[in-house]
Amino acid sequence: MKALTMMEVGVDACKGDRDLQALEISEMQWKPVRLPKFRGGRNQRFNRSTLVKNMTVDGWSIASQSRKAPFRGALLIGTATPAELAERLRKVLHAAEEGHAPQTAALAESQLHAPERLAIDYGNRTELAERSAKALKALDANEAMMWKALRAQGIFRGSGPAPKVAFLYPGQGSQYPNMLRPLTAAEPIVANTFAEADSIMAPLLGKPLSEFFFVDDTDPLALGRAEEDLLRTEITQPAVLTANVALTRLLAAYGIRPDFNVGHSLGEYGALVVAGALSFSDALQIVSLQTPELRELAIRGSGKMAAILAPLEHVKRVLRSARGYVVIANLNSNHQAVIGGASGAVQRAIDLFLQAGYDAVPLPVTHAFHTALVNSLRQPLRATLQRIRLTPPRVPTVASVDGLFYPTGSDASFRMIDILERHVASPVEFVKSLHTLYAAGARVFVEVGPKKALQGFTDDVLGQRPDVVSLFVNHPKLGDFVSFNHALCGLYAAGLGSTKVEEVRPQAVHTPRSIVEAAAEVAAGNSAVP
Repeated sequence: MKALTMMEVGVDACKGDRDLQALEISEMQWKPVRLPKFRGGRNQRFNRSTLVKNMTVDGWSIASQSRKAPFRGALLIGTATPAELAERLRKVLHAAEEGHAPQTAALAESQLHAPERLAIDYGNRTELAERSAKALKALDANEAMMWKALRAQGIFRGSGPAPKVAFLYPGQGSQYPNMLRPLTAAEPIVANTFAEADSIMAPLLGKPLSEFFFVDDTDPLALGRAEEDLLRTEITQPAVLTANVALTRLLAAYGIRPDFNVGHSLGEYGALVVAGALSFSDALQIVSLQTPELRELAIRGSGKMAAILAPLEHVKRVLRSARGYVVIANLNSNHQAVIGGASGAVQRAIDLFLQAGYDAVPLPVTHAFHTALVNSLRQPLRATLQRIRLTPPRVPTVASVDGLFYPTGSDASFRMIDILERHVASPVEFVKSLHTLYAAGARVFVEVGPKKALQGFTDDVLGQRPDVVSLFVNHPKLGDFVSFNHALCGLYAAGLGSTKVEEVRPQAVHTPRSIVEAAAEVAAGNSAVP
């Protein structure tokens, strides 16, 4: 039996070489999505973005080149009917049981746009056989809950036109030592993004950013130091932002781009970078609190935060009986919130939640962000935002301060400054943001960053809707390559992606009075990071 070519398994492997040839597609021109009216009388429905031959992701040129293959096995079958899907999958299963697995190759356009689709992640022919057998059982049962359960094993089912996709960007708390290090070693797009962040942050931190958390994973002392460094706001926030941007650029290389963006806490800056509203360089300075205006405030910690696993109404009820200043800082999902405030008041609230039978976990943060305790950051942040180049998002982006889309128009930059100033000391309305994205037409929600907290929140808020798919692209338990490939398969099954690799090249981003230069001048006289 001839070897099958990955992503081209819709053919009969016994028919000959002609049927195994990868399909080529003509060059397609995309144009940017037409932005709706925002904030006040806005239309919440959008037309889907169309592909552009050359586009930018935060100053990086994305140009169509040759086809890009996944990092590991990614089977995609596309057919006209479910019956044909099952027939072709049986052939794949039979071949895998006989010791044959598809060769690594880029996906085929005909499979991606077929009415019925199935995608399976696998590492070897044994995994392919096992997962194919499970997929066949699910096809026979035709039960939505069975397909949902199989997603955790890298098995995905999709049908019909490709839906709109929203990228979700996580914030502080998602970090971990060596995050994306394997991808950095294997993928130039990721490596170049970390190198870019290193060059920007080294003058401010005393050494390259990645050296704080890329360590020898066999050395307990080095891992311990990395864990401690990642508790520092000036390290962890730019580290997470860099991971978010790197993974976005990598997804773009597979032809996957967002129709909408939203960020959670500091993740909002990642969303704005991806949307072209803010340069990567400027965003790194802001989230690390290393701009000239913010640096002095960054050395003073203030307050405490804790994650509460309880229905939101129960959280509100318990807080009404708590003494001192403690409020909800993040409304994350229907059953999870983060509280913040004065250290003593937060600790007393934690005790109340524990007594009531709820889980309450203190968070390792230096400030009680999204509470009144960081109001002192607002004016310095505003001064920074007024000094840099801030433009309306080119990708519709939700502001988590109120769950509404960022404005467009001639006065958009001024209104964006107001939103971001309020953002730092106001609760994160993530539940509202998810509902806004769904109302706008998003059906696939992808957490683009380390771990999968936002994917879990999405599942809690929207998971009962049968047309919603939530994915994550990175998690240390699965590993860089498996978790990214799982997401690719989920996106392929939804009909999202391109047969063309996207070469990513950096372009200069010009900012009036560069933050990098100004902050470096401040750091020159005080290279030690507090």
